[in-house]
Amino acid sequence: MTEARAEIRRVVRECLCAITDEPTARMRWVKAAYMRDVVARYRVRIEGWPLEDMPFQNPCNLSSVKELKFLILRWTEGKTYFRKITECEFQCMVSDPTPWIGGVEGGQEAGDDV
Repeated sequence: MTEARAEIRRVVRECLCAITDEPTARMRWVKAAYMRDVVARYRVRIEGWPLEDMPFQNPCNLSSVKELKFLILRWTEGKTYFRKITECEFQCMVSDPTPWIGGVEGGQEAGDDV
């Protein structure tokens, strides 16, 4: 399970670093921090997160290897990915991020990044 968690974190971080051209880019998994530190900072968002199958969340909160492997496969096959967004798309997402990450809540940010 630990290996699968490390793999999804590595894959997501590599994708974020690649699209931002920022080798030190860090993923944030708490929704408010993701909006602030990923979406607002880099003007990118995750497309294709399988919200119907699992909520947007830190991979350490996933309870099975099957879920982790499902996410790894989606990222490696390009079904889930980062996409640059326009200012208009950013404003839309700020108004209502629900279609991409579900409802935004507060929460702990410790251990939040990849």
